Amino acid sequence: MKSRYMNRPSKQIKLGHMTYLNSAVFYSNLPKCKYSLLPYTPREMAKSIEENKIFAGPIPYAEIIRLGEKITPLSNIGVACKNDAKSVFIFSDTSISKLKFRKKKIIIAVTSHSATSIQLLRILLRDYWSLENYEFVKEDSPHDVSLVIGDPAIKVKKSGSYKIVCDLALIWKELTGLPFVFAEWVSNQSSLEESNILSEDIKNSIKLSKKNLEKLTQNFSDHYFDENEIVNYIDNFTYILDDECRKGQLEFRKRLETLNLWESLY
Repeated sequence: MKSRYMNRPSKQIKLGHMTYLNSAVFYSNLPKCKYSLLPYTPREMAKSIEENKIFAGPIPYAEIIRLGEKITPLSNIGVACKNDAKSVFIFSDTSISKLKFRKKKIIIAVTSHSATSIQLLRILLRDYWSLENYEFVKEDSPHDVSLVIGDPAIKVKKSGSYKIVCDLALIWKELTGLPFVFAEWVSNQSSLEESNILSEDIKNSIKLSKKNLEKLTQNFSDHYFDENEIVNYIDNFTYILDDECRKGQLEFRKRLETLNLWESLY
């Protein structure tokens, strides 16, 4: 018996395309005839899945918590770091340890791309730096500290514009001893069969991409890394979430639930 997917060869499934370098392994070996890739920031992707504009995509873990039963995870596929992330940074010219002794409020400009990194920063400000006297502002506002993620964060670090660079995943690991999961692939539940097919296609793409990272780097010559740096960067991530990653997610969720509600600036 032919599957429902096989009966519709002309219809491509719409997927959210995370265009960051660390997500290239998901897409570089997907069958182009099956899928239509629509580029989004992480925050936009979560909204598009919620509104059924796309079938699936990797969305921030904080959005997964928010959406709950509206979505279904895709077979343990995600973006996690067991140590540093190398692309989720806070930048400043004075360390937070020194800034927190100022009497006036610390102004922190935060990215518009993802809610998870902002929530992680909120946790670290309280539980790692013991800092409460701060205010978040939009990314283009005057600030003491700036949170930047993804390829833009790589660019800022390479520019040397700031004296202090802190990798949030590394600080999380120091605080908890656990990996940090930034994103996970989910679907909008419209078809279990298509979800299973997509899961296998993504896993196959990851496998093939990791086998031939040198080829993958050729498409990212403008991403501020040379070829060896790109290989090391992608190798740094965990794309199939294991038990330790799930423990990290649970710890993040527990700590997040103890924070006051925060309204997004975007």
